[in-house]
Amino acid sequence: MGGPVRRTYQKATLRDVARVAGVSPSTASRVLNGGDLRVSERLSTRVLAVAESLGYVSNQAAQALRGRRTAIVLLASDPRTASIAAIAAGMEAAGREHGALASITGAGSGAEAHRTALEVLRGMRPRALVVASASFADVRSEQVLPELERFRADGCSVVFIGEHDMPFPTVRFDDIELGRTVGRFMGRLGRRRAAVLTTPHQPALESRTKGFLHGLAECGIDPDAVTVEHCDLTRDGGRDAARRVALARPRPDLVLAGNDVIAIGALNEFRRLGIDVPSDIAISGVDDIPLSRDVNPPLTTVTLPFAEAGRLALEMALSPEPVQDPVLQGSLVVRASTPRDGFEAVR
Repeated sequence: MGGPVRRTYQKATLRDVARVAGVSPSTASRVLNGGDLRVSERLSTRVLAVAESLGYVSNQAAQALRGRRTAIVLLASDPRTASIAAIAAGMEAAGREHGALASITGAGSGAEAHRTALEVLRGMRPRALVVASASFADVRSEQVLPELERFRADGCSVVFIGEHDMPFPTVRFDDIELGRTVGRFMGRLGRRRAAVLTTPHQPALESRTKGFLHGLAECGIDPDAVTVEHCDLTRDGGRDAARRVALARPRPDLVLAGNDVIAIGALNEFRRLGIDVPSDIAISGVDDIPLSRDVNPPLTTVTLPFAEAGRLALEMALSPEPVQDPVLQGSLVVRASTPRDGFEAVR
């Protein structure tokens, strides 16, 4: 997927621009590093057009400071979420230790918004770019991969946090195993009718769903009998899925949500419908966002080390050598949205 594109952007050099434009490397350098009155406007236009077509970007000041750039940017669709805030905090703490300045940029949603954000950021010449992979959930990789490759060609490290399908170093969470842990816990509550609320085309949530089904199967619940409800990754999406679950006959008595946002929406809808949680339906989430402790009843979930992920991503971005992708574990937190029966069995 996209292999030829990657090679094109990785190999774009000043000499490539000069060769395609039919000028000497020194002439190309004068044009690309701020312009030169001795180069005609016609020739300058041609060199700039070739540089753009090859994905080559140069800046004289950035070239001189290449080894001293300090800015590291975290890119996310919505920087206001609890998980992104925790990642940013981990990056900022690690940045202070390494003399790097960490900042966060919100990209919005959709491919065009992400491409625009990436173009603006590349012009700022950061030392490294850290990408929250969940922010690319509604964007196909081929729509942004060329722009990301240009960062790497410019000497900017690119590191992802979370599951994705692009060729960059990544801080990963063991989503299958944490899903399995939740599935085992929920499966040991003595209930047999399970439903999973999840969002399609989200690599992390798809892995968690796989883990949920493995864990339930270990407890004797047939994965083929589990209802899988797809919904938007929002509280409204969780509410919509909860209404469908409530209408099912027989109605599920276990609900495993792919993350806390979906779970909280579902929990609130069950209560609105007069369905008691956890007596009628036990529900769990993943992420342990702050709101999960404040809903009624508080949500059983999995705590993920987001701050540690931010710290590791920054250190990977600054490392002069390739680093093996770390895989971080989560830990189950049992609260009142599920009975406590079975907790000891999964500790």
